[in-house]
Amino acid sequence: MDKIDLSDGTITRSIALYGGEITALPPDQHADILIVSAFPDHYAPTTTSLIGALDRSGVSVGELATSKLYDLRATSAFWLSKPIKDASLNIGQIACFEPRVLGTPPELVGNLFRGLFPFLDDRRGQVVAMPVLATGDQGWPGEQMLSSILEAATHWLARGLPIKELKIIERIPGRAAELAGAMAAFKAKLPVTSLKTSGANDFDVFLSFSSADAEAADCVKQELEKRGDATRVFDFRLAIDKGKAWQEELDRAISSSSSIVTILTPSYFASPECREELMQARLRNKRSERPVLFPIYWRDWGRDLDLWLQLVNFADCRERNFEILRSTMGKLALA
Repeated sequence: MDKIDLSDGTITRSIALYGGEITALPPDQHADILIVSAFPDHYAPTTTSLIGALDRSGVSVGELATSKLYDLRATSAFWLSKPIKDASLNIGQIACFEPRVLGTPPELVGNLFRGLFPFLDDRRGQVVAMPVLATGDQGWPGEQMLSSILEAATHWLARGLPIKELKIIERIPGRAAELAGAMAAFKAKLPVTSLKTSGANDFDVFLSFSSADAEAADCVKQELEKRGDATRVFDFRLAIDKGKAWQEELDRAISSSSSIVTILTPSYFASPECREELMQARLRNKRSERPVLFPIYWRDWGRDLDLWLQLVNFADCRERNFEILRSTMGKLALA
């Protein structure tokens, strides 16, 4: 019914609005992940819900919930199912969005897209399908939820989230027409921008850290200054002028820095802004011909680092070991 094309400077990705039944996707419209929404731990197959339609098609979300592949509801408001065995639905996995514990659905859609990042293969574009979440039995207004979904999706796809197409599917014809009007209005207000940067780097190092770990950040900056080859350091406390759009400045700085140093701590992982910077750094690292991301493990998080982070050559400076930190920054191959 309508489509928004977004470019991260290299690849064009799409958000498309369709009318039809999600449970009747044809083979050429296969979705790697289908996002559904639910009340917390409530998967009753009602007659009006997508969960009910899936159940009538032979896929029980309640049964999938008993053996989740990953449960990220405490941080990203969703859980991910194991692969679906029934190939006739043309759906690979289900992500169930359950935001009520953390906040409201409109507030937490961004957490959903951020949380999906590690489960999407950056080597190939993937297809994600969803209804306008939380508008069925949960009763949220369709236009409000669509706006929240579009804001979050455009933000992440433009920054390289490896979704080839996000399919937003509405089964009720009258409501689909209303949503098409809302999407057209949203698209008309979108700025025509690209995150592609010039060959020159504005900064030698983008320093990503939580305000609670300022002491470690200051130590990193001091050691970088001693090197002589990394004097242009982006520090959000100093580099963003008052009155400028924070997100635009951060995006530009991350994309135009030669290297990215992240200081990993419980405070860092608890911050949505820091986690977002880490995901953008991960994208840059994957696409670069040389290592770009240099994580510093500063304070123990109380759990294992994600597998992808373990595969990056991170420096273990726990617990707040300034000696190892100084030595690491002195030997780091930043260029």
